[in-house]
Amino acid sequence: MSSRHLWTLLLALLLPTIPLHVLGEPKEEGYVFSVTVQSAQQLDVVLSRAEDLRELFNPDEHSKIAIVLHGDELQLFQKDNYTLNQSLVDRARMLDEDNIIDIKACQTMMRILEIEQSELPGFIEQVPYAPAEIERLRREEGFTRL
Repeated sequence: MSSRHLWTLLLALLLPTIPLHVLGEPKEEGYVFSVTVQSAQQLDVVLSRAEDLRELFNPDEHSKIAIVLHGDELQLFQKDNYTLNQSLVDRARMLDEDNIIDIKACQTMMRILEIEQSELPGFIEQVPYAPAEIERLRREEGFTRL
């Protein structure tokens, strides 16, 4: 199986609701996913799909995956909620450190949710506004939005 076909299958693991034919050929630059989920269980599904990728490919040889969080899921990462969500936060940290995913948080939504910048773990990159970051990744870095 070619690496391009493998990559398409890997993306299907991450977002199984997207038909394979929509994914098309991967770009070298990467993919950006806009993520808003309502519960730890829903975020767990996203992280589980990303975790499956770690077993299947070398991130240095494949496109980048950016996950931009801009919903209530940001509260799951607050330091005060760490004990309750420790396994979720630790999994996200590991996936980020292993270069499987690059997690970003929307500061605009953080302000709406009254989350201080210091309340999120350091591995999460904070960006001013999720839609602008998604557009920037698409326009300036050649990412494909899925």
